[in-house]
Amino acid sequence: MDTALNEANTDDQVERPLGEVCEVQAGTSGRGTSSQGFSDRGTPLVRPLNIVESRISEHGLVHVSEENAAHLGHRYRLLANDIVTARTGTLGRFALVEQEQQGWLMSGQLLRLRPSAAVDPHYLVHYLALPRTRAWIDAHTSGSTVPSITRKTVESLPVRLPPLNVQRSIGERLELLDARVRLQSEILETTRELRSSLAELLFAGRSLPPNDSTGT
Repeated sequence: MDTALNEANTDDQVERPLGEVCEVQAGTSGRGTSSQGFSDRGTPLVRPLNIVESRISEHGLVHVSEENAAHLGHRYRLLANDIVTARTGTLGRFALVEQEQQGWLMSGQLLRLRPSAAVDPHYLVHYLALPRTRAWIDAHTSGSTVPSITRKTVESLPVRLPPLNVQRSIGERLELLDARVRLQSEILETTRELRSSLAELLFAGRSLPPNDSTGT
């Protein structure tokens, strides 16, 4: 067991409102960020549908023209280790911004959390994914048809913070496990595609190659 985790105890932890340890910023709804303003190329615009399993997915990613992106300035740009979350629709999902996504824009349906030096971003994104956090968010949403949550409400979300070295240890361990999960998911998806292709061949009455890898 990691020394930092061994030495940690509940007395070392403090609970702080999220707004005290992160800068919370709402996304832009300005020029070029509506569906009519999307471009085939330019600056990527992150929307709620791009938040998948604590990462920003490029599936369904849209772009804002460079002209419109420049008009919006730097306020709505993402930096590596920012965390984004939806403020309308399906709430309680968070994604960590990676280095190659730096400079991307966030849509008006998102909130950006920019952790201070007192918070490890990897620890925070996993903490925010806990069921207790989701329950807190569910209890503080508004809107009966389309759930929503305000920036000020998110800023009041309580976050339990152990010492920074413990945060880093927790974040690193969970990142390793997430990498394994992603690898297994990719293997499973590849196997499903192979199975589907094989089924098409078999039902078409075609013979398999002599060195097939199906194990039959």
